[in-house]
Amino acid sequence: MSRCTRIVVAVLVSGALVACGTDDPPEAATTPATGAATATATPGTSPSVAAASSPAGVGFPSVDQAVARYLADASGARYVGPCERAKPDPDAVCAIKVATVDDGEVYGVGAPASEVVGFLLLRRGADGWRVVDDHTPDGVDASTPPWMAGIA
Repeated sequence: MSRCTRIVVAVLVSGALVACGTDDPPEAATTPATGAATATATPGTSPSVAAASSPAGVGFPSVDQAVARYLADASGARYVGPCERAKPDPDAVCAIKVATVDDGEVYGVGAPASEVVGFLLLRRGADGWRVVDDHTPDGVDASTPPWMAGIA
């Protein structure tokens, strides 16, 4: 299991645990009709993964599009944009910039209104933004990438 997949699994599992034990009555499950497109972003607040699609090896015009595509490709996670604007949703993932390093920008990812559970390193090149590495400080992988030095 890749590190990014562990990030998203941790977010989704912790989100499910947060949702347990509410006093609200259970809601009926709904599934989209066959052939219906599922939304991957909230209009006006986050990018659409479909809009972020581009040929392999090409960067994205924004950090949000790069993060959305990376998370969708790695685990099918639903990215809802910057954490500052995201509404609490245990089934979604948001990102927040935590540092600028020599290698690029580091973003923390996690469920909105929750803790950061992983980090993505993004770089801007001539073709746009792309995620170049990820890190999940879960204690299982003892190696910490050099770009994480000094990030708490």
